[in-house]
Amino acid sequence: MKTKQLLRDIIYINGREFDNKCFYSYGIEFYEFMLCVEPRPENLMLLKHNFDNAQLNLDSRFEYVTSREIDELIADDVYGYGDFCWVDFNKEEDLDNLTAVQIAELLYFGHLAKPLNDIPKRRFAYYSHDDGWFNKIYVSQLQDYELILSKVMIFKLRKITRKQISPIPNDISKILLEATKKGLFINFSKLVTNKLEIRIPITAVGHYMDMDAVYELKDEITDYKIWLVQQNREWRLINE
Repeated sequence: MKTKQLLRDIIYINGREFDNKCFYSYGIEFYEFMLCVEPRPENLMLLKHNFDNAQLNLDSRFEYVTSREIDELIADDVYGYGDFCWVDFNKEEDLDNLTAVQIAELLYFGHLAKPLNDIPKRRFAYYSHDDGWFNKIYVSQLQDYELILSKVMIFKLRKITRKQISPIPNDISKILLEATKKGLFINFSKLVTNKLEIRIPITAVGHYMDMDAVYELKDEITDYKIWLVQQNREWRLINE
């Protein structure tokens, strides 16, 4: 069922498990993730879902989607699934060759949203509850998550401001990724924009698992010392 896509106006990234390439987040919808990841994964093994058009692999008994169904999944009511969990894989034949240990790892991740030892994935092992409200993701490469974060920020800015926004440069995107270690909070609801510049308030709020508490920070925090600013299509971080 196609659903209206939300645009949450804060992003929170908890990188307390940074060294394990694991991130907890609020504010990034599945459709935003899939629009901003490069290249987009096309083969997803669905460990928890309510998608009606998934295929079944008879050897592993896992359901999955390929490029034939992926756009339909992105447009579906993922929020309505409640729990949504998947890993990406290379090709359909890989599902036939999963070992008993790998199947056990995938079932464990689908049940508890963490690895038993090592999750069989290509690039991503993804778990969310109430799409965009609580997300936990394991990545194979930190650069992938760095790019996703910066591109999702630009996507939101373009939607909110209806302006052309230049990409965030690599030096700043690396700083933002590093900042997730202290709990990166980006508040688009307090965005300041005029003809000359766009200013996005950013702060560190620590490590939260309760995203209800994170959402309340949107109004509780009133004094921001760090701003990400675009002026003349150039980005810089400003400490005030």
